[in-house]
Amino acid sequence: MIRPGAGEPADEARLRRYLLALVERRAAPVHVAVAFNAVYFGFDTDAAGYAGGPLDIGDFPSVALGDEMEALPVGAMINVRTGGDLLPAEIVYKEGAHEALGVEGDIPGWLSGAPAGAQGPNQFDGTKATSLRERLVFDADAFGPGLAASGARLHRLSHRGTIDAYGSLVVNSLYERSGDGLPESDLDDTSYYLRYLMTRGRGQLDSSLAPMPLPLMLPPGATSQDKEAGLRNLVNVVRRALASLPGIRLWGEYAFTRASMADRLADGGSLGRDALETLARSVARGAAPIASRGAAVRRLPVYTALGPALCSLPEAARLMRGTRYPSALLHANVVLMDYVRREADEKTGLLPTGVRVALDDRWQGGGVWRAEHVGDDSAWDVLRGASEEPAGRGWAECRERQAPGVPVVEPEPAAPYPVMPWPDEPDLGEPVLVHEGPGRLEWQQPLRARQLESGYLPMPLAVTTGQGTTQPPDRALLDGPVLRPSPDIVFRLEHDGHPPSVQRVRMDEEGRLVGLQWPSTCFPGILLDLAWQRGSRTVQARTTALLRPRTVDGESIEHRYDQRVRTRDGAWQRPPDDTSLGRTRWLVMTAVRRFGLLDVVGRAMLARELLASALPLVMTDAPEDPTAELVGAAVVELLAAGALTRLQGSRGDDGRPHHPTRLGERIVELLCYTPQVVEDRPRGHGETEGGTSPVRAKAVHHVPGFLRYIGHLGYEASPEQRRLFRQDFLKFGLVGSPELPPGYTYVRPHQRGC
Repeated sequence: MIRPGAGEPADEARLRRYLLALVERRAAPVHVAVAFNAVYFGFDTDAAGYAGGPLDIGDFPSVALGDEMEALPVGAMINVRTGGDLLPAEIVYKEGAHEALGVEGDIPGWLSGAPAGAQGPNQFDGTKATSLRERLVFDADAFGPGLAASGARLHRLSHRGTIDAYGSLVVNSLYERSGDGLPESDLDDTSYYLRYLMTRGRGQLDSSLAPMPLPLMLPPGATSQDKEAGLRNLVNVVRRALASLPGIRLWGEYAFTRASMADRLADGGSLGRDALETLARSVARGAAPIASRGAAVRRLPVYTALGPALCSLPEAARLMRGTRYPSALLHANVVLMDYVRREADEKTGLLPTGVRVALDDRWQGGGVWRAEHVGDDSAWDVLRGASEEPAGRGWAECRERQAPGVPVVEPEPAAPYPVMPWPDEPDLGEPVLVHEGPGRLEWQQPLRARQLESGYLPMPLAVTTGQGTTQPPDRALLDGPVLRPSPDIVFRLEHDGHPPSVQRVRMDEEGRLVGLQWPSTCFPGILLDLAWQRGSRTVQARTTALLRPRTVDGESIEHRYDQRVRTRDGAWQRPPDDTSLGRTRWLVMTAVRRFGLLDVVGRAMLARELLASALPLVMTDAPEDPTAELVGAAVVELLAAGALTRLQGSRGDDGRPHHPTRLGERIVELLCYTPQVVEDRPRGHGETEGGTSPVRAKAVHHVPGFLRYIGHLGYEASPEQRRLFRQDFLKFGLVGSPELPPGYTYVRPHQRGC
């Protein structure tokens, strides 16, 4: 034990080595209070528990789901009330779980940063004890294998209602006002734990069985104030040592290894890098201005709680169960913070879209983030935008609502959706600016199916018009501020696994590179990293190989890709049996992927009652329209095979389906497509004699029919293509004119790949 004021290098080095082993060994991120427990009560990193320590588990408070009780801090030892044997555990994480938190992370602004006595946007009573709804995550393995709960036992407790579906305890915690008149709920987690140890946990703190009890560290006759000061000194020693550890990253007062963060970023699953980065972009996108009657309409600030947002993702109940909940949540907060620091301008704090994103509340819902489209005159946000300290703007602005300021224009109500909307998000597949230096722009975008087939690639506005650029006008003019339309543009593509290719193409008036020849192994959704040097006429692009190649729905994929674009633009494999039922199964799957609501991991959900309206809009070479009986049989087979699953959703008055369900809307059944991903062996296995991995052949995928614009080349469609378009137009009962528009030709459905 390091005594207060001790500064021996050997003692400090020993403490750091122990804490590093502790963080690596514990299943959950280690809070300062939990680290203090480990040092003070003797957590054995080899035995993985407080084996034979000074703790009497019979004295721990008993807790179960839904209890109303005196608040417990992070670090408190508890007994999960099972109705049978004792289940001792240590609270390793907690967060606010207010009833107003939406199931997808939406949260009213007033709740972000609100004090404990807040009951609403204009309701606050700080004069009495407060009850807060909290989620407590506990470690049931903290007392070693002999007392640890099995997975089967925890599952039974969840089924019985002792813990929730995520293996947590959601309780109503009562906070009193302290002797100095301050509400206990306003204390940070570590300070509240210190107060707990000096009051209800005093018996554990003074135990003579501790490796070095606090009373023995103090001189005889020490007062209660001396003990509290000594305890605070001890905790500060542990806090400083924890912050100095190599290979450790902190979020607030929680520590986790950088190796665990790297594993998360290398994961291609539902809570891996792509999912978290997509979630980060969606947080910022929610506040971007929208167009209304030719003018940009500013939206109100948008608040997102990451805990519920992560829980709404597929497989979250499995991947975020128990101590994995805080791990996933803290990693998501770090990814979002890194995204803001990487993408935002250093001077203004603005993302390329003009949106500023900042942490607003660390506690409620696992972390509330505020996104707002602002002007350059908001200097306060410039200082706080990329800070890990929460700003608390939600509650502050709620209290200052009557103060004079620039009015925020509310967006006009959206027009009602038609019976069968095309739900393709406006920004799906759009370029995302990654870096803007004094002479170089870098961005990333996935390839859409229409870009692959028509041989073009849209350039971002920062390249073609200078919109969003932060370079001063004089410097921008010297460096060549934009890439202008030209018949002589060089496009250099480095496609991983293939020799680099150089093509001379042209850029049209719409800011698109046209005349591109994409490699046959490129597929809808493949991610391109692009760069352009100001003043040059060369655009560089490259693809990136996955660390672990994967098979998605039977399709071999070796390169990074956008899961949402692949769902929308890719096609379900053609059935091996060319029967009416087989073709109908293919039609149903394609309709769900084309018209279903997309989430951040590429899952698509279509209301079953809209399926009949969607099928005629799927342009294919099917010889006949499927009957209702065939469609029903196809759905039954797809559900039985697991290719589709059922979810409960709702539909609003505008006809738009929603998931999860929304209060007051009609409940509907959703057919859900989830990409089936199988991780293959890492690269390097099965190498050829030359020492390089062979490039696997790209699986064949089906491309539906579409219109291609050829007017810019001075061409018109041939009579044969006009005839084929009229034929398919009548076959599928499409709406509009059966004649091809001027300047367009018709490309029939076909296969792509090798």
